Amino acid sequence: MIRRFGHPFVLALLAIALVVVPATVSIAGTSAANYHWARTQSRFRLEVGDNVSGNWDRLLRRTLADWNKNDTVTLNKVSGRTDPKKCRPVTGRVEVCNGNYGTGTGWLGLTRLYLDRGHIEAATVQMNDSYLNARRNKYNTKDARRHTLCHELGHTIGLDHVDTRSCMDNSEDAIFNNLKPIHRDFRELKRIYEHRDDETSVSSASVTSEGFPASTSLPAESIGPDATETVTVQTLDDGREVITFITWAKD
Repeated sequence: MIRRFGHPFVLALLAIALVVVPATVSIAGTSAANYHWARTQSRFRLEVGDNVSGNWDRLLRRTLADWNKNDTVTLNKVSGRTDPKKCRPVTGRVEVCNGNYGTGTGWLGLTRLYLDRGHIEAATVQMNDSYLNARRNKYNTKDARRHTLCHELGHTIGLDHVDTRSCMDNSEDAIFNNLKPIHRDFRELKRIYEHRDDETSVSSASVTSEGFPASTSLPAESIGPDATETVTVQTLDDGREVITFITWAKD
């Protein structure tokens, strides 16, 4: 069953009965909190695979430097291990990709978190050059690219949407003006990771994409004039979950 909810409060409920497994819940402008990387220390390092090209290379380095001003997680850029066209997950790390994923998709950026019992096992980020590097497109600006990359990377470390001057603000205005994280984001990271886990899901020695789904279903379009981002939660047959954050292009 697929359910969609309006933004910012529940405005309508549309249920469509589908005989499919796994189930996907689509929630526009809503929190999908209570997830984080498992680790045995409060401060940790997380590998970020570089599968980007063109103007994204320098921007990735700059954005990682912006996030690394926090005192909780250090994002360490390493060589990518996936095909940018497919951007498959790799256990224990984040893979960042760019490509011409098409304007028919309707999205600027897309982040997927692969979870087991609330712990992130892997994450992927995709930047859609069909908007962000296309001629005569309003999103083809350095600021829009910087915001979108910063925003999606924030999701990979457990941050949700905010209504501040942070890049984690998901409004249309923020895409062109909120270009980096702020101290409030860093305080939230400290809160999320102040405890210690008994296990770790970071930088697993068994680096593989085996066992992860090849793809997940996505809603066809955004919901409502203010729904710049949609969150979907897909439950797999084995009980694991895939959370997908979709940042939409607005006409």
